[in-house]
Amino acid sequence: MDARKPRLLTGDRPTGPLHLGHLVGTLQSRVKLQESHECFIIVADLHSLTTRSRRDEIARLPNHVRDVVLDMLSVGVDPGRSTIYLQSGVPAVYDIAILLQMLTPVARLSGMQSIHDMAKNAGLGDADVPLGLLGYPVLQAADILMANAELVPVGADNEIHVTLARDIALHFNDAYGQVFAVPSPTVSATPALPGVNTVAGGADRKMSKSAGNAIWLKDAPDEVARKIRTLPGPAPGESNNAPLFRFAEAFIRDADELANLHAEYDRGAIGFAAVQDRVIEALEKTLVPIRERRAEFAADKHRIEEIIVDGTITARKVAYETLGKVRDAMGLENLWSGLVHATQSRAEERKKPFYQNQKG
Repeated sequence: MDARKPRLLTGDRPTGPLHLGHLVGTLQSRVKLQESHECFIIVADLHSLTTRSRRDEIARLPNHVRDVVLDMLSVGVDPGRSTIYLQSGVPAVYDIAILLQMLTPVARLSGMQSIHDMAKNAGLGDADVPLGLLGYPVLQAADILMANAELVPVGADNEIHVTLARDIALHFNDAYGQVFAVPSPTVSATPALPGVNTVAGGADRKMSKSAGNAIWLKDAPDEVARKIRTLPGPAPGESNNAPLFRFAEAFIRDADELANLHAEYDRGAIGFAAVQDRVIEALEKTLVPIRERRAEFAADKHRIEEIIVDGTITARKVAYETLGKVRDAMGLENLWSGLVHATQSRAEERKKPFYQNQKG
């Protein structure tokens, strides 16, 4: 690991393109942190199988992976400073995850609200939750610990998963010797964005790919405006925490302007449509350069594939080094090496002339 920079891991499931919630939740912070950290950014296709394992859903993964990477690049993630890699292309992570499962109580996993929320969004009842979804946080821990990441930028709902990874690292190091860096989460200061009412009750829940209530980073200007105008208007005097004003707080950078917007609406000096217009204007200032960068990368034929392959080769090397250390620490490598040595010795003994075996 580069001694001059601490290592960071973060990423996204390729279950569709990324949205404004991802932008304020983790994307903006990872762009800033690539200046000070060695960044590993995972395209977590194995995690997508926890709720989307049908053949037709897997067949859509190539397009989703491309979309997610294009979105990362469009917001400013630099493949020259960040290792962007495909999770399923790093088989050593599977092995690390299985070993970490042996150290993780089921009760710890079944009590995680995030797992229940993911199951609900996927339309899964308790009896239909697959083992992979229950073990999602352990696989996530394997991703983090594989890279020996010290910092993990996450949304607030995933902070508990980093806490689990931290506890697993501490337990492993205590039981078997110092192998893993102990990760810490960093959570965006921006609260989760509400969704939009493109589905019934969309603004009552956080913005989510699975909930279908998102504004995508790649949405055209007229589509962004249409979705913003689906948000309900609060009564004058009740702008605090209203869905539309949550967007204003996330995208209007000038604190005085934001305070004036709240004050003018609450005393009835401006109407809801004027607030919508101001939020749409602020969003477009953010999204115009994102769309331009996305178009540039999309036009460079096979560039996205090249970035993913290069990053995955780097991640594979790191993962196999970590797996070797884990096996050594647990004694599994010695077990295997001992069996191999005994077998080799027996084979060499058999090669000796017959008369030498009969001496004595």
